[in-house]
Amino acid sequence: MNFPYEKEFHTYCKQKKKLADSTISLAAKSITTFWNYYAANVGPDANVNDVRAGDIRNFLDSLETKLNFKSNTVNKYLSHIKMYFVFLSEYGYIITYPLLTMRGNKFDRKQKYIINWMPYLPDLIKVKDIHPETIKMMAAIAAGFKPKEIIVLKTNDLLKHIDNDEVKEYIKVHTNYEKSNNPYIFARKNGEPYASDFNINQRIAPDRKIIGMPLTTHKLRMSFVYSILSNHQLSDNDILKTLRITLKSLTYYRKNMTLYVETEDFTLSK
Repeated sequence: MNFPYEKEFHTYCKQKKKLADSTISLAAKSITTFWNYYAANVGPDANVNDVRAGDIRNFLDSLETKLNFKSNTVNKYLSHIKMYFVFLSEYGYIITYPLLTMRGNKFDRKQKYIINWMPYLPDLIKVKDIHPETIKMMAAIAAGFKPKEIIVLKTNDLLKHIDNDEVKEYIKVHTNYEKSNNPYIFARKNGEPYASDFNINQRIAPDRKIIGMPLTTHKLRMSFVYSILSNHQLSDNDILKTLRITLKSLTYYRKNMTLYVETEDFTLSK
């Protein structure tokens, strides 16, 4: 497999789009080139659901600046990538379509992330009507767990990484111990973990209005990443250890933060 859902994409192009084999091959080549670039920069955690406009923008920039591709060639790559992500979105393989902020080979605006919300968890647990799942997700992200780890994260493993006693107690009180003395923090009725974060994101999404920031596993993880990067008292080694990423990924995220990301400090509404 050269990129996620390659076989399904080929079937989509052939049967629904009625494209010629030569056209499908060109599109697959473009998508493979993009995916290799993305995976090389992000590392083993590369997930098609996490691709955002900034990642595609970085790739297109690399075609222009490092390979000296002309604008019309770059736009062909973009056209193929758009077709791929339309397919992924249409068939439910991804939750968020990443190209809404791009027109041609241009950005409409920077992506905005709310940062430095982690110290407010003791206050957030006291917010009326907030879902316990939201607190658990934010606590797990603040503890440095990555989205794919959170899906199978158990309660005791999370509690070990939380310093605040009030937050610890809140999580314990809002955990169902009927099936296990160490249940998954997000579990189905039978006690087993969810297969993906789709159901979890649906549960926490309504609290977006309460908290005032987007609530998905990816958005929270990236806001955590940019929170850490914005702390100029941390050394590169501190950042690498906290985020558990490679130096190459650190360089990649710093470029994103400089060129394509706007940050705003979290404030808790009264």
